[in-house]
Amino acid sequence: MGREKPARKGGILSRQLGDEWLLYDETNSSVHVVNSVAEFVWRMCDGSRTLPNIEDEMQKAFSVPAGVSLRKDLEVIIQNFLDIGVIV
Repeated sequence: MGREKPARKGGILSRQLGDEWLLYDETNSSVHVVNSVAEFVWRMCDGSRTLPNIEDEMQKAFSVPAGVSLRKDLEVIIQNFLDIGVIV
């Protein structure tokens, strides 16, 4: 994982549409549809939180039992966001 403190790219608008979220990149007019967990992670990517911090916040927000690791899922979400260019 390349970024230890991922940050949202500027110019991305987030809108809820039913159970999903749209991330609209104003710079290249691309639209990405994500679920609520991915949108939560995207909001946590503020450039100040590390991946362990984001994982802790996910566990609290989604009532994940202690001892259950979300790290692999988090890394997949972060990598996908890097690939589509909505975080830096």
